[in-house]
Amino acid sequence: MQYALCGVDNRVWEAADFSRLPSAQLSQYRDSLTCVECNALAWFRRASTHGHPAHFCAHHESTCQLKAEYVPVDNDQGDGTEVVDQIQSSGDIVVRLSDDQGGDIDVVERPPVPVGPEGQGGRTHQVRGRDFLSNQQFSLRRVLHRLVQSPDFRRSASTISFFRPDGRQLIHGQVRDVTKAFSEITNEDDGAAKFFWGPITSARRTDDGKIWLNSSPQYQSVSVVIFDDIADRFLDAFGIEDLDDLAGAHVLVSGRCAFSGQRGIKPIIWCGALYQIVIRRYRAANLTVAG
Repeated sequence: MQYALCGVDNRVWEAADFSRLPSAQLSQYRDSLTCVECNALAWFRRASTHGHPAHFCAHHESTCQLKAEYVPVDNDQGDGTEVVDQIQSSGDIVVRLSDDQGGDIDVVERPPVPVGPEGQGGRTHQVRGRDFLSNQQFSLRRVLHRLVQSPDFRRSASTISFFRPDGRQLIHGQVRDVTKAFSEITNEDDGAAKFFWGPITSARRTDDGKIWLNSSPQYQSVSVVIFDDIADRFLDAFGIEDLDDLAGAHVLVSGRCAFSGQRGIKPIIWCGALYQIVIRRYRAANLTVAG
């Protein structure tokens, strides 16, 4: 898209003009962009070294006249063509988390938190034998894909269990209870053992080495913080060469959710292990300047 609406100054910006904003102002404005037609979340792309000019993108509503086709990036390609089929009526969903990167079934992510707030003890369960094999096997990446694409899956009463690489259970419950969209986070989620998911509008690295993944006010300005000791491995795992490449991506993460800011209402999710998180990035199938 060539134009996007900024909620900070309520102005419709042209992409080239937006790119010339002072760095601090651009960083503030880019988290508050929406499509001028359908008001869906939008994000900004700087001019690239490959000759693509500065432009805006958005997760458009299906009826939007400016809707463009977006495809997953790199090793997300397989999920991009996956049909979001109806949830099976029998069999629980099992997600086995892996420390290994790039596996076809297991991804690089998942929460190291037991059932209960971080720092508190919780039961661990071992699933063996035929019961384990009869369940639906999902990767964390597939869970994110379903959450993004299927409202029925988000509301599903199907039981889902997340297991650490050593086989111990981390989180168990109905899909609708143990996954939470950024826009639905409340104070009751403070310290809760859940997976949180939503879109990213910008990313930055602070002087202490942490990586901050930020969402828009439409999604309560949620930030996901990647600790400095895993930050470089996070970038390598998902093939991130420039933090701007994360704009527009969806993230699914488990970690301690806390509330910050002057009024204590900004959700911050702290991610301390690589298997706690998965990223799904997008690019325009056919890049055009004008919407």
